[in-house]
Amino acid sequence: MEIFRSTRDILILSILLQMLYGVVCAVCYNCYPFARKAVMQYGTVCSNAGFLGSPLAEGLFGGVGLLTSFYLIPQRIVMWSVGVSYFMQDAAPATPEEKKKHRLAVLRKTITHPCIASVFVGMVIMLTQWQLPTFLGKAVQCTSSCNMTMSMFLIGAIIGSRDLHPLLDKDAILYCIIRLFLMPLVVLVGCRAAHVGQLATGVAVVLAGMPMGGTTTILAEKYGADSTFASKCTAISTVLSLITTPLWCLAV
Repeated sequence: MEIFRSTRDILILSILLQMLYGVVCAVCYNCYPFARKAVMQYGTVCSNAGFLGSPLAEGLFGGVGLLTSFYLIPQRIVMWSVGVSYFMQDAAPATPEEKKKHRLAVLRKTITHPCIASVFVGMVIMLTQWQLPTFLGKAVQCTSSCNMTMSMFLIGAIIGSRDLHPLLDKDAILYCIIRLFLMPLVVLVGCRAAHVGQLATGVAVVLAGMPMGGTTTILAEKYGADSTFASKCTAISTVLSLITTPLWCLAV
């Protein structure tokens, strides 16, 4: 029952956190041009919680730390739905009628995006426990195993082909403050005020303090946003997380 309650709390915290991210994205980055605004918005809803956070949580909390998988469900849904839409809002029209048409066009693009379709198909398979044919399941599994490696190659190629000087971009530093400090602080204070269990609090705080996800650089390159800035944010937030993450681990 304790594990069940922790799982429930982690899932609820993740949903509430994604809602908070949505508010932050709507309020905090409006002063930036589209090329940077989209990167900061997507980087707020998409962290490296899956690649870095899951092994870290397992190391901190043991086997039950793998409950991070439930934390990642809302994040995956948001990053491939609302998150992708952030890259499709360039040059939004000014009149109310044009704004309405623009929002419908963005919604249509988002819903019909292959990544979104994949999320819904995956959720149906997960809920129904439907088994794919052996050859197809093996192909999907092998492709999935290659995704992280190939994405790291692509991100490295993007970073290597860009002039990152100066690396310490003030906008990237501001993003890192929000991503690595303010978000986990809000989660920690909220969990303490609501008397959330120790395990759920620890998992939520640690994962909320993860750096920008590498997917941000890939989507910025694909949709014409500032991929150089995304590379800077990814690099700086990852390096700074080596300092902030141990501190948050001590705090929980």
